[in-house]
Amino acid sequence: MSIYETELGYVVRETISGLDVYEDEDMENFVCELSGVSLDNFRYDGDVDDDKLEAAIKEEVEVLEILEMNADY
Repeated sequence: MSIYETELGYVVRETISGLDVYEDEDMENFVCELSGVSLDNFRYDGDVDDDKLEAAIKEEVEVLEILEMNADY
């Protein structure tokens, strides 16, 4: 499994179940998991498309924030 750093500094580690996203190189600050995908899902002409990957990370973070806000209802 490989590790990739986006232009915004997210560190993305491929796992069997998907992509684990961290805020730092030490992989101590977990951000989210993108389940069921690999870096190849964001690869075009051999290169990872940072914009698409970062958009997926942002979308997942937004979903997690909404779920957290509505957890008490």
